[in-house]
Amino acid sequence: MGAEADREGDTHDAIMGATYHALCKHGYAHLTMQDIADEFDKSRSLLHYHYDTKEELMLSYVDHSTGWIRRRLEESDTEDPLERLAEFLDGLVIEPGQEERETFALALTELRVQAAHDQRFREKLDAQYEENVNAVADIIADGADEGVLRAVDPHEVGEIMYTSMFGASMYQVTLGASRATLRMREGISQWVGEDLLVVDRTFPAYTGGDFSKND
Repeated sequence: MGAEADREGDTHDAIMGATYHALCKHGYAHLTMQDIADEFDKSRSLLHYHYDTKEELMLSYVDHSTGWIRRRLEESDTEDPLERLAEFLDGLVIEPGQEERETFALALTELRVQAAHDQRFREKLDAQYEENVNAVADIIADGADEGVLRAVDPHEVGEIMYTSMFGASMYQVTLGASRATLRMREGISQWVGEDLLVVDRTFPAYTGGDFSKND
């Protein structure tokens, strides 16, 4: 039973990885099951055995990717709240020329359009949104506890930060606003430095990062 469960888990992970790579190449609007099958190293019939439609697969993918920002942050050895906050922001920046990341971010935007018409997507994407806000809210709360950041409502401030970065991402990938996420990251950094920091420190400069790869 354990070996069978492991095989099922491996198959699920492989399908999710194939879905990620297909989204990076094709976005969501024109994505087909064949596009995903092309990225899948097993048979197409196995893919269809688990999922009848693209919508069913994408609902599963949203579940799979919920919490990926927190998981990426937990992979870091950084314990300092300011550096962790910088890592959070850095991971949401899309640099000019990162075409696969732009396509993936556009796919996430297109997925959210489905939420306006499909309750299933709305519920799952809402849970994903809250988890991402909570990931940064926990960092802000830790910063306040350690006397690095001013005492604020961590969820409220975390929501401002995450929504601002996500909005900049949408602006960048839908309207071609090059460097919008970089500019937003700098704006948030200035806000933290001027209004939230309570110690004599400089907010870490952007050093790069990537939260998009979650296969």
